Amino acid sequence: MTNLINDKANFFTYLKSNKELVKPLIISSPHSGVLLESDLLDKRNRDIHSFDSMQDMHVNELSNGLEKFGFTVLQSNISRVVIDLNRNINEINPKTINNLPSDIEFNLSNKVRAGIGLIAMKDASGNNIYEKKLDWSEVKSRIDNYYIPWHKALKNEISMFFNKFKRVLIIDMHSMPSEKIYNNELADFVIGNNFGKSSSEVSIRILSRLIKSYGYSVSINSPYPGGYITKNYSSIDKNIQCIQLEIKKSLYMNEIDFNKNDNFEEFSTNLEQILCKFFNEFDQKIDINFAAE
Repeated sequence: MTNLINDKANFFTYLKSNKELVKPLIISSPHSGVLLESDLLDKRNRDIHSFDSMQDMHVNELSNGLEKFGFTVLQSNISRVVIDLNRNINEINPKTINNLPSDIEFNLSNKVRAGIGLIAMKDASGNNIYEKKLDWSEVKSRIDNYYIPWHKALKNEISMFFNKFKRVLIIDMHSMPSEKIYNNELADFVIGNNFGKSSSEVSIRILSRLIKSYGYSVSINSPYPGGYITKNYSSIDKNIQCIQLEIKKSLYMNEIDFNKNDNFEEFSTNLEQILCKFFNEFDQKIDINFAAE
């Protein structure tokens, strides 16, 4: 299910609405890609399918078509094994890289220590992906070719919408495995707003209510409060809100063979309706707030 990258210039997909319909809502899916670089295949010591459980398989397909409702969709086509677009650029373990420049500051976050920083060093089973250290030139190439262009595109969209609408809503879409965490069953959806720091509580209540109205269960900020994109691009004071939306994989795919299941089309339609209703209510609340100022 994972293929090689053939065109580095097209490593992400941009779905944009026409100007008459465009709304200040961005859907991002930084982990939806499955493409790998050929040199990564030469270096890794795991079978190609061992990466599939690390990726947000089919999330890009869940967001396809949302542009016809006025949303802007930004989907990654490369695997997070190549580079994780939902990490800080300095979340690197210097012990895993050769020939590092002396002026680089590193963020040894918990994710880096677990082997899933900017450059993943461990697969989903905790096995080493590489047999030896990577060279800095390879890491820098991935940063220059993928990380910087992705975040430049996201920043440009946010800036454009803010200048035009004075508000922006970002939904950062992900998927999560269905197994228990700490012996607790996961909800169908986990809504993350960095514990109230990346979006208003009003927006969380609206989204939670709409998801529940379709019969799905919801958890707020547990166990996923939001990653780098959620934390870095939000600014509630400026009405730039970002919500991370984690979706249980079993709702739409088979977690053994990674193919879409029989519920995919129905779930995709439900998700589309939820997001459209959410934005309409969210936007109305924002307009009311502006009118009261």
